Amino acid sequence: MTFQYIAQRFERSGSGSDSFKALFKSAFDLMKEDTANASLYFLIAVAAKSYVRTYEDQAVTEEVAERAKTILCGYNTRVLEALAAEPAARYAIGSGIAYDYEWQVADF
Repeated sequence: MTFQYIAQRFERSGSGSDSFKALFKSAFDLMKEDTANASLYFLIAVAAKSYVRTYEDQAVTEEVAERAKTILCGYNTRVLEALAAEPAARYAIGSGIAYDYEWQVADF
């Protein structure tokens, strides 16, 4: 399994918590297979898992779910860019995702 496959599967899936759960489980699994890029997969897994923990047992509006999915799809795109980049750029992209998630995302 590749991150590109995981990202495409998430993008094509619905916006329910099961889609976020599949994303975080797959990202955590990929960390074991591709340890050199584990930090990138960890960022995605933690964000998706946080969404699940926050909303799994609640009714969520379609707007909230779609906004979260859009954010994670954007992060997935940035991870794909990082995977194709040199190590220094990879690190910078990962840092940008972490910063954005911590300081710009309040919903999950």
